[in-house]
Amino acid sequence: MVWDKIKEMNLYDKISDDLKQISSHDSEVVERYITDTDGLKEIKSFMRQGWDSSRIGQQLGLTINQVDIIKELLGKLN
Repeated sequence: MVWDKIKEMNLYDKISDDLKQISSHDSEVVERYITDTDGLKEIKSFMRQGWDSSRIGQQLGLTINQVDIIKELLGKLN
């Protein structure tokens, strides 16, 4: 089911409506990174270095949309 883990973390209501309309594959990928400490550290490191979503996506094998959603959720977690 789409966004199961995000709903469990009480973050679903904080996601913008347009991002809620993604595929189950994309939501699974995003949830995998959001719930993985090492994955989050890696993305945060790239963001601190000034990498844009495209470059982060290329490095990690993610789409730009997936990276943008992860970045939005990171903003909600802080």
